[in-house]
Amino acid sequence: MVKTTRPQGVVAGLGIRLLASGYDLLILFGLCFLAFIPVTLAEQSYGSAPNWIKGLLVLTVTAAYFIGFWLKGGATTGMRPWRLQVAMAETGDPLTPLAAVVRFVVLMVTWLALGQTAIYMMYHDTGHALFFLSASIPALSMLVMVLSATRSPLHDLAAGSGVFRIKK
Repeated sequence: MVKTTRPQGVVAGLGIRLLASGYDLLILFGLCFLAFIPVTLAEQSYGSAPNWIKGLLVLTVTAAYFIGFWLKGGATTGMRPWRLQVAMAETGDPLTPLAAVVRFVVLMVTWLALGQTAIYMMYHDTGHALFFLSASIPALSMLVMVLSATRSPLHDLAAGSGVFRIKK
C-alpha cells in the first residue's frame, strides 16, 4: 500500500472547482490591480508602456499566484474554503515544480481559449476557424473531465495531478 502525504479525500467535482476558480479570479483581479499601480504612475511621467509588458505583468502575477500556492500548500486561497487540495494523482504527494508549471500552462491555455470564445460570441464573430479552435479547447477539457475515469480535466491529466476535496 502506498503511503500518501495527502489527507483522505474524494475527487472534486466541476461545480466546486468553478466556485474556487471564481474566488481565485476575484483575488487575481485585486492582485493585478495592485501590480498595475506602479505601471500607471510611471505612465503618467514617461508615457504609455507597451501592451506586451502589461501582458507579461499579468502573466507573471497569475503564474506566481497559482504555482506558488500549489507548491507551498497544495491549494490557492480560492480552494481553501471548500477544502480542495491539488496533489499528484497517483501518489497524493505535493505537486512537483514541473507538474505545477505544466498544470498552469495547460490551465491558462484553456482559460484564455474560453475567454476568446466569449469575446467571439459577444461580437457575433463565430463564422471562422479561429472561433472553432478557441471553442474546442475548453470543450475538449470538459469532455476529458466527463469521460476520464478520474474525472480529471485536461490540465490535471497533462500534469499528472488531481484536485481532491479533503474530508474534515
